[in-house]
Amino acid sequence: MTEEDRAAYGIEGEWPVLRRHRIRWAECDMYGHVNHAAYLTLCEDLRVAHWLSLGGGFAPDAPGPVVAQLEARYLRPLGFDDAVALTLRPGSVRRTSYTHDYAVWKGGLVFSGKAVLVVVRNDTGERVPVPPEARRMLVAQGAKDEA
Repeated sequence: MTEEDRAAYGIEGEWPVLRRHRIRWAECDMYGHVNHAAYLTLCEDLRVAHWLSLGGGFAPDAPGPVVAQLEARYLRPLGFDDAVALTLRPGSVRRTSYTHDYAVWKGGLVFSGKAVLVVVRNDTGERVPVPPEARRMLVAQGAKDEA
C-alpha cells in the first residue's frame, strides 16, 4: 500500500491486501446506494483472491476455506460509481481456522467486517489443518498464531 492510497482513501492502520474498486450499478439498490449484501460480496472477492495468493485452490479434493462466522458494520453509505479501496488483513490463525478483517474506505472507513474461516476438504466437509505454507504466510502478514 502506498502513501498515495492512504491519502486518497483515508486508510488507517496496516493492511497487507488492498484492491481498488469502482461501485457498479449492480451493487446498488434502486436509490443508487450500495446494497448491504454487496459489501459481503466485495469481502468474498478479497477472501478468494487471498486464499489463492496463499497457494490454496478450490478443487473438490483440496482443502479450502469456508465461512463459519461473519460480522459486518456499516458506518457510512456508498453510492453508484464511488471509487473505494477494499482492504483485508489476517487477524489470527489456529489449527484448522483463521480470521480476516475487512474494511472499505472512501474518505475514511465506511465499512468494517470480520470472518472466521475454517479449512475443510471440499468433497467431505472434514476440517483439516491450515496448510503449513499458508500458515507461514498468514503470520508473515500479521496474523497472531494461536495454534
